[in-house]
Amino acid sequence: MLMKTFFEDPSYTESSMEEAEVLDWYKMSPTERFVESQKLWEVFVLLGGDYDPEPDTQSPFHIFET
Repeated sequence: MLMKTFFEDPSYTESSMEEAEVLDWYKMSPTERFVESQKLWEVFVLLGGDYDPEPDTQSPFHIFET
C-alpha cells in the first residue's frame, strides 16, 4: 500500500504525519535507530547545543564553586 503525502491527500493531518513517523521508527532495527539518533546529536551540536548537562543544584553531590 502506497501512503499519500500531505499534498496528495487533503485529509492527511499533522497527527497522521506523526503517526507515520512513529511507525517508521518502530519498523527500524535497533541499529538503524541508533544511527538515526546519532544524526540528531550531530544536528543538536551544529545548532549550538552542548553535551555538558546543566548543574543540578539539588543534588547532594553538587559542589558549589565560590
